[in-house]
Amino acid sequence: MNKFFVLCVVLFLLNSNAIAQEGPHVPCVGCDTLVHAPFPEPGSWYNPDQSGSGLNMEVQNGILVGYYYSYDIDGHPEWQLFSGLLVRSEQQGIQWELETQLQHFQDGNCIGCEYVPPAEPTLGPTIKLEFKQRNYMRLTIGENSSQFFVPIIYGSSGFAYFSKQTPYVFPEYGGRSKDWVLVLKPNTDPQSDWLWESHLMPILNGSISMGGPDQGRLTYHSWPYSPPPGPDVVFKLITCELTPESNQPGCILSFKSKEYIIPIANMSDSRFFGEAEDGSTVEGFRLGYD
Repeated sequence: MNKFFVLCVVLFLLNSNAIAQEGPHVPCVGCDTLVHAPFPEPGSWYNPDQSGSGLNMEVQNGILVGYYYSYDIDGHPEWQLFSGLLVRSEQQGIQWELETQLQHFQDGNCIGCEYVPPAEPTLGPTIKLEFKQRNYMRLTIGENSSQFFVPIIYGSSGFAYFSKQTPYVFPEYGGRSKDWVLVLKPNTDPQSDWLWESHLMPILNGSISMGGPDQGRLTYHSWPYSPPPGPDVVFKLITCELTPESNQPGCILSFKSKEYIIPIANMSDSRFFGEAEDGSTVEGFRLGYD
């Protein structure tokens, strides 16, 4: 076999592997029209193409605190702390960003040993988090290549319904904890919290129609608790399908004659966020998960 051909194949495979390790691609249909930016999902995040390392984080009042876990050059586990104020980004396609330095701690006590406070932290490389959607971010550490992270899904099921377009896992909203609270916030001038609405309702597992995954329409059905529904009162609450313009999946929540755009990475197993054309918002909270 031609050695030059073999070399080209090897280089192609190596390059393809490097691209794959950058993490998942998650489209954001309709994001160019959105104004509001929900805070990132707290919890455990990772690059599915490089599982075994990742980060845990929490957000309180706009302050993000997290731990990045990976390995040193010898393969030993290593944890580093980072924290800072989330800033609304001026970059196109980025909602929130944070750039700070990693802090490495050592010389503390072992588990079960007498308490010894750790030494002053050693500052490490910079870590930059750029949140493109609530559940999708670009992570860059030092001068290394960027990776794309999503939250780890566990304790509930999901499926990559549009796997040809994106590996993003769409959550199942049914099961034992299918009760949700929908919070509707109208866009008024002046702003008034008194006009907020909340509705308790179940959301059923998504069902695919019109040709199956990657071709069809994913629908999450529901019915209102009040007034009491009749035997056939079931409606389409959230519909996800490929858009004709981009052939990428996007979702719409329809409620009370208003439609809310929900980028797919604004949907997690316990929460989702959408925005209407007039700036009104809807947020769903799953009961029993927090």
